[in-house]
Amino acid sequence: MAKVAKLVSVTLMTRVIVDDNASEMDIMELAIPKLSEKLMDEPFEHIEDICDDEECPYEPGFDD
Repeated sequence: MAKVAKLVSVTLMTRVIVDDNASEMDIMELAIPKLSEKLMDEPFEHIEDICDDEECPYEPGFDD
């Protein structure tokens, strides 16, 4: 069976509650675990697109 390279795009969004002066790092420290959990628990709900990778196609000698 022939192989091809695909690009998979997902979009995730979560809500975090932070102090009004929270830095981007503070926000991401709370958001990343929640985003990871969403992706693991509901993987198919967040897929936006699957398309062929035409810019960097599969090459067995290079990609294996």
